Amino acid sequence: MTRTDYTAGRVYRILYGDDDPDMQTLVELILRRAGMRVVLANNGQEALDAWRRDHFDGVVLDVMMPVIDGLEICRRIRRLSNVPILLLTARGQEDEVVDGLQAGADDYIVKPIRQKEFLARLNVALKRAERMQEQEARPIQYQDLVIYPQRRTVTYRGRRLDLSPLEYHLLVYLAKKSEAVVTKRELFDNVWGFSSEMGSGY
Repeated sequence: MTRTDYTAGRVYRILYGDDDPDMQTLVELILRRAGMRVVLANNGQEALDAWRRDHFDGVVLDVMMPVIDGLEICRRIRRLSNVPILLLTARGQEDEVVDGLQAGADDYIVKPIRQKEFLARLNVALKRAERMQEQEARPIQYQDLVIYPQRRTVTYRGRRLDLSPLEYHLLVYLAKKSEAVVTKRELFDNVWGFSSEMGSGY
């Protein structure tokens, strides 16, 4: 499998969460052979923390992860981002697939995975996200602050600001809500990605 088959020269960064070391090894190998960079997480909390720290082009999650399961991680990420999310699971009943799609997943793949199909489905989701980003690439401006969604950069009076992914999401959300009063609960739910009624780990 060559890089141009799937990434067309671009190196995608993929977050992969799974507590099964054999699956981690297999999926990481498949993705790296396709020219992608992979960050691994061993449970749902690690996956959520990694996503908050860094920027990823796509997310692949095992459904039955410890601490926080893949469905809940999918829901929390989807509140903040349209990043492509694929769910992997050994359980493929119709209701379970529906639950995954309703949680916000772009696709739901039943194990054991087939390499070519898995990569094709991931590639379709990545390309779809790129097209959406191009359509939403118009800068967001609020007074002297300018946000460039396509580059994920922010300037203030022409000077670029160095922001963490979480700070970036917070700023974008507030800029889009500049004419409204935003509550603490709303920020918890829509920026931090967990309910304000839960503990800080959620």
